[in-house]
Amino acid sequence: MHLRTALIALSFLTLPVSQAWAAGGASSEPAAGGGSMQLAMSLYAAGLGLGHVDMDARFTGDKYRVTSNLETSGVVNVFWKSQIQATSSGKLDKKSMQVASYDSFYTGHKANHQEVALTYENGEPVRLYANPTYPTTGYEVKPEEKKGTFDPLSAVIYIASGVGAEPGNPCSVKAPVYDGRRRYNVALTKVKPVDIKMDNGLYKGPALLCTIEYKQISGYKPRVLHDTNFPSINVWMGVFPSKETGRSFAVPLRVWANTQYGVIAAVATSLKIDGKPVQ
Repeated sequence: MHLRTALIALSFLTLPVSQAWAAGGASSEPAAGGGSMQLAMSLYAAGLGLGHVDMDARFTGDKYRVTSNLETSGVVNVFWKSQIQATSSGKLDKKSMQVASYDSFYTGHKANHQEVALTYENGEPVRLYANPTYPTTGYEVKPEEKKGTFDPLSAVIYIASGVGAEPGNPCSVKAPVYDGRRRYNVALTKVKPVDIKMDNGLYKGPALLCTIEYKQISGYKPRVLHDTNFPSINVWMGVFPSKETGRSFAVPLRVWANTQYGVIAAVATSLKIDGKPVQ
């Protein structure tokens, strides 16, 4: 498996990365009358820093809005220098989630740019806007494969909120994702409860050890679709209650995979629930 392929998969599984995203910044205070979750993570390969990614999710009533930013650094910039920004919004209740819109902007190596937007309307097919447009002949995503899917950021909220999980087990969930180019599933499975102590001092206490499966469905070029040798991906999931929203959030604290390049990992460096650091 190529290092870039591993990075894309791991980055999505922490805070999702697609080939094209967009959005704006966010403040560190929770929205008035609603809860919030802010998470920042650093990316590593064989102990070397590769970049950082952050997410800011806001909840007001039954509405959510989430933004994310990723920037690579270090040796990875030699072949995959990227800045990726994205935003997504929709409605979320205790039993379901409905995406409204997703906007993204990607700046790649040699000033390569890609803008993508997805619009969701009840009962209507997902509408795609891409600038510049990109060819999909020979590896299209069929209309029926797009039904019931989430954009990458909304998929994270779907997983974190526990909407699609069994009661008491946040690692019993599968998110169907369409990012405007590719269709894939991300599924979590619980392994066991664990007590963890993070080296950076961010968190010490109970968590869940879970595994993550990344399954390609369609929209991939043939050579990528056949590169299915993804490593086993592990995650420490912490569960943190929100007093404002009345729900708990399952948050990835450390995600890692053993690859031919060594251990590739994403480690949480900051986490706030309702504007307050976790204890």
